[in-house]
Formats: sequence, C-alpha cells, structure tokens
Amino acid sequence: MGITRTMDADKRYLSRLEVATLFEVSPHTVYRWTREGRLPYVLTPGGRRRYPRDEIQRLASTWLQVHATVEQPVEEKAS
Repeated sequence: MGITRTMDADKRYLSRLEVATLFEVSPHTVYRWTREGRLPYVLTPGGRRRYPRDEIQRLASTWLQVHATVEQPVEEKAS
C-alpha cells in the first residue's frame, strides 16, 4: 500500500506528515512545534497526535504568506 500525499476533504484531522507538507517543513519540525505548544493537536486512543485540519490550514496559509515574502530573493539592479 502506497502513501497518499493528497488530503481527503472530509478528513477532520491531519497526520504529522500531512502537516509537514502543508508547512513545507520536515515531520520532525512539526513534532518540535507540537512539543513547544505552537500547534494544536489531539491524542488518539493509540497515543498518536492528530492535528485539526481547519485550524492547521489557517495557520499554514498565514505562515506561508509571511515566509514567502521574507524569503524572496532581492533582485539586483543593473548599472
């Protein structure tokens, strides 16, 4: 069975890999952000963290907008 990289629109919670994909960071970064209290999550009965889709998507869109404007290269002017 392969890993599905697209998110199901009916899904209420995301996995760590799905969150990492949205933020364009590694899954370990998502884990670290969770430990630091930066991301909301719920624990499954099996002890896994799941992230509320709507809130994560809202955070990711804001985060990407901020980081896209900060990290754009500065164009050099021709003399």
